[in-house]
Amino acid sequence: MPKNVWWLTIALALFTTGNAIVLSTAVVIGEALSSDPSYSTIPLLSQYIGLIMATIPIAYFMQKYSRKFGFIFGNIAGMIGAILSILGIIYHNLILFSIGLFFTGVAIGTAKQFRFAALEEAPQYLHAKAVGLVMSGGIAAALIGPTLAVTAQRFFSAYPFAGPFSVLVVIYLIAFVLLLNIPLKKTSLHQQDNTDQKRSYQQLYSQPILKLIAVVSAAGYALVVFTFASIPLSMKQHGFSFALIAIVFQCHVLSMFAPSFFTGHLVQKIGAKKILSLGILLLMLSATMNLLGTDFYNYLLSGICVGLAWNLILISTTSLLPHSYQAHERGKVQGMTDFLIYSFGAIGSLGAGVLFFSLGWQLMNIVTVIAALMIFVTYLSLKKYLPH
Repeated sequence: MPKNVWWLTIALALFTTGNAIVLSTAVVIGEALSSDPSYSTIPLLSQYIGLIMATIPIAYFMQKYSRKFGFIFGNIAGMIGAILSILGIIYHNLILFSIGLFFTGVAIGTAKQFRFAALEEAPQYLHAKAVGLVMSGGIAAALIGPTLAVTAQRFFSAYPFAGPFSVLVVIYLIAFVLLLNIPLKKTSLHQQDNTDQKRSYQQLYSQPILKLIAVVSAAGYALVVFTFASIPLSMKQHGFSFALIAIVFQCHVLSMFAPSFFTGHLVQKIGAKKILSLGILLLMLSATMNLLGTDFYNYLLSGICVGLAWNLILISTTSLLPHSYQAHERGKVQGMTDFLIYSFGAIGSLGAGVLFFSLGWQLMNIVTVIAALMIFVTYLSLKKYLPH
């Protein structure tokens, strides 16, 4: 595996550790700062808006200039966001806290491009493995992030949640130094000429393979966010402590990234079709676990299943993506892919709070099972167009 892919793995480990701190505290802080508990997921929604707004512009920026400059820009946005979030907590201001999370969303949206950078750093036969290796950097987020979030609450007794975001500032500072020195190879910029086919988004997404990637990755991610954004609310409603909520989140994040060591190999060995189908089935299993009860282990197994589903779906669809575009369309397709994924993620985030307090825990999980079944039907109708 090229050395640069390992550097990307370390860089993503830092970004995802910081994001784990944000995700493990955002909903709880949002509920504490909001006058209406239905608005508790607004900060998380704000982060997804920042993430969404970063996707297409940063993809074009990186194609025109370089991956490195784009990653540094995102890192600076993250530092600004962490500082604003601390001010929002200190002044008990939901809007300021949400603005801070908007900028951390820009940072994590930029970091999502690490998996595309891995495709460019590795030869084609190692694409799936390279993406899996980079995504495995998120294991650090699972092992360290939630623990830091809990431990750092002791730093400032008057403002417990200012501690985790102070740690976030330090993480972004370390990442900044790393990104300045990361040895990414300088890829030649493709200049479009008259022989290149100029395809619109409509033409690109008329391809069955890109339709399948869009539906499975975007709608699937919406269900992942929808499920896990609501788990902390349900656990808190049933009297679980923040420490137990953090354990569930930690296992969830671990299941998102730990399988990355093997997912790329499995995609290469048995094909993306089987991996995608398994990911969708795990979405249904996650919601089923929530329907079976509200014990700690129901939440734990649900979080693990939905995290594993995310891993299988993201790595397999990313490895398939280069089959849908030409070199000069790279930024266009990669940017739109992430735009769709995280736009649907924002819908899932907003829907989690609203539907939890309006429909209730049981009914919203029934909705999740039905939605996952619809994704599976779409997958079955289009899977014949996959290359392997």
